[in-house]
Amino acid sequence: MNKTPTRISLLSLLLNSETHRNLLLKVLKEAHVAHDITAERFSSLGHLTFSDDEMSVEGKGHNQPLHISVKCGGYMIARVLIDNGSSLNVLPKATLDKLASIDAQLKASPVVVRAFDGSKREVMGEISLPILIGPALFNINFQVIDIRPAYNCLLGQPWIHAVGAVPSSLHQQVKFINNH
Repeated sequence: MNKTPTRISLLSLLLNSETHRNLLLKVLKEAHVAHDITAERFSSLGHLTFSDDEMSVEGKGHNQPLHISVKCGGYMIARVLIDNGSSLNVLPKATLDKLASIDAQLKASPVVVRAFDGSKREVMGEISLPILIGPALFNINFQVIDIRPAYNCLLGQPWIHAVGAVPSSLHQQVKFINNH
C-alpha cells in the first residue's frame, strides 16, 4: 500500500483541532512583545528555551555544576565548566600543556586573579584558541593560570555574553543561537 504524505495547512489544523487552537491561544496570550519593536527586529528575534523533557534523570534534585566537552584543534577537552559567575575564561596550564601542538602564542596579561579564599593568583598570560562547541567554532581568549582545578577549562562571562549563550545547570545544557 502506497503512503501519500498528508498536507495540512496551519489554518486547517487550527480550525479542525480544538486542542491545537487552545494551545496556540495560550501561547499567544502569554507572549510579550515590546510595544516599540520594529517589524524587522521582531522577525530577527531568536528564541532559546529549556523544557522539563531536557532535564537529567536526577531532575531538580541535583546540584551538579554545568560541564560540557569541546574540541580544540584535534583534541577533545572534557570537563569544561560553564560558570556565569566568573569574569574570566580560564585555561589551566596543565590543559594548555596537553594542547602542545596548537599554534597559538601566549601573550602577556596584566590580569591578577583573586580566588574564592581571597588569595591572589598571577596569570601566566593570555591565549586565543579556536574552540569547537557543538557545531560552532569560536576564537576564545583565555587567561592561563598555573592551578589544579576540578575542571580542564572554564568558560565564564566573557564567552557567555559574547555569544549570547544561555547556560542551565538545572538542565545540564548550554544553548546559543549559531549565526555562523
